[in-house]
Amino acid sequence: MRQYLFWIVFFIICRSIFILYNMDELKGVSIGEIISTFWQALYLDTSMACYFLGFSFLIFSIYSFLPKKLISAIHSGYILILLALFSLITITELKTYREWGTKLTIKGVRFLQHPMEVINSTSTSFLIFGLIAAALLTYAGFFLYKKISPFAPLDSFSQTKGFKKYVIVFLFIIVIPVLLALGIRGGVQQIPIQQSDAYFSKHNVLNLASVNSGWNLGQSIWENRMNTEGNPYIYFPLPEAKKTVDEIYKTEKDTTISFLKTNRPNIVLVILESWSGDMIKSLGGYDSAATHFDELGKQGIMFDSLYASGDLSDQGMTAIFSAFPALPSGTSIIGQPGKYNHLPCLNTEFHNAGYKTSYLFGGQLSYGNIKAYMYYNNFDRILEGKDFDSKIPQGKLGVHDEYLFARQLQELKNEKQPFFAAMFTLSSHSPYDMPMAEKDKVKWGGDENDYVNSIRYSDQQLFEFIQNAKKEKWYDNTLFVFVSDHSHRSPKHWVQQQPEYRKIAMMFYGNVIKDEFRGYRYKKIGSQLDLASTLLNQMGISSKKYTWSKNLLNPYTSQFALYETSDGFGWVRPGQYLVYSHPNNNFMFEKTFSPAEKSRLEKEGKSYLETMFQEYSDY
Repeated sequence: MRQYLFWIVFFIICRSIFILYNMDELKGVSIGEIISTFWQALYLDTSMACYFLGFSFLIFSIYSFLPKKLISAIHSGYILILLALFSLITITELKTYREWGTKLTIKGVRFLQHPMEVINSTSTSFLIFGLIAAALLTYAGFFLYKKISPFAPLDSFSQTKGFKKYVIVFLFIIVIPVLLALGIRGGVQQIPIQQSDAYFSKHNVLNLASVNSGWNLGQSIWENRMNTEGNPYIYFPLPEAKKTVDEIYKTEKDTTISFLKTNRPNIVLVILESWSGDMIKSLGGYDSAATHFDELGKQGIMFDSLYASGDLSDQGMTAIFSAFPALPSGTSIIGQPGKYNHLPCLNTEFHNAGYKTSYLFGGQLSYGNIKAYMYYNNFDRILEGKDFDSKIPQGKLGVHDEYLFARQLQELKNEKQPFFAAMFTLSSHSPYDMPMAEKDKVKWGGDENDYVNSIRYSDQQLFEFIQNAKKEKWYDNTLFVFVSDHSHRSPKHWVQQQPEYRKIAMMFYGNVIKDEFRGYRYKKIGSQLDLASTLLNQMGISSKKYTWSKNLLNPYTSQFALYETSDGFGWVRPGQYLVYSHPNNNFMFEKTFSPAEKSRLEKEGKSYLETMFQEYSDY
């Protein structure tokens, strides 16, 4: 009981840190509702505590017969290790929630394979603060452990002799495992405890706070390991699910509206790191972030209702180049060479059409296994941070956008036409250490002020890149494609699972666009997956291999977009959407016209996820 009490108190402390760190999201929320978080958390906290108490029970059983200091020391070491790990999880989640809107899952743990990327992606101040905070939290926890649950009571028990001692030990060995099992399971009810048992509020930050961090991470790892055993997202007989998906993608006529003056333009693809639709006024966002992008849009083709397939860059790469949907539960196909070698890639299509191809990034391409993916797909030239002049100023992640754009202009100056030149920006990724003058920074955005200014900086550099490109001989025969790799938490504080959070930017720009399409706004719903089919069809190149991509410029194309969440999917239709949590079997967010429409959307979304994941599993 002392051990149990200790863990509950420690979890309360960790939860309090999370809530206090995110108090800016709790304006207008009653104190009573915030306090309710601790009560709602008791079920999962008890389950987590009982997991931890399993080894303690073994140690206590041995110690009751063999009261040696070594056994006591082993248990103290066990407690210290658990405290250190849980403290690190607690502090790390302060960052992951700000970046991704979720608690730490296997998706975050996966990045530990690239520790330098983690270090470079995090501000020095947070790294120092985080390590110190985790150490202090560990120390405080161990001090609390010594006060609440020392071994002293067991010392007196070990002196007990005769029949009484054996009766007590017998009861201990029989009763405690039963209680621990019930605590882990959450009781004797038919369905074991689940994360949904901790959900209670319309404010997602409180729901996340009530979910025990260790239990959440353990559940994520446990659920993800099932991916190796087959498709965990089976909702319908597979042929039925495939039929539903086929109906979604079915078009009455295979045609396209052609906006290009030529079917063999140069292509400059600019992948914009973390550009949220909230940063662009014409997409319903703010009016003083990506102002130049909006200005360029008046002469280009802007896509108003585009959604990111995933929320990480590696997911964005396969969505853009291979039109393969992002997978839930932290699963990433780009990190698995045995699977992504089954995917098509835009680079291959351009190669076959006689294009020279390149990929340019100012950071380290080892991140998310992007480098292996790009090399596998045979880009003619792949350049990353280490290939830049060492004299060029760099941030923690690598070369700033202004130098990236300058290098691209240099590379394309003598490039043989036609060319397909892809580039990936990075200045709008934390820690936002771009070389931006203070006078150019805005002061609004609250906790996302640095992000807002990083978009302003990237937007300015993008505009200057276009102005300089206009001086080049290849400019008049070039189509520029701008698209976000994923979205980002904005000052509007959408929850990561909401459709509004996932809206991103995409635009076609250049003199190869017919005059009548300059300033055209494409308002129908789509996603990054649709770039491949849309672009290839403009050029008269077959897109049949890109089965998850639809041609947005085909007037008969259906409107829909699916995006992954950490534990399910979001499914968007015109005027409607559903956001489904697979482990909790509930809808986190929904907007539908009627029960019948909700049922239709649910079947479409589940069928899509099931079919897509089956394809992934079959690779």
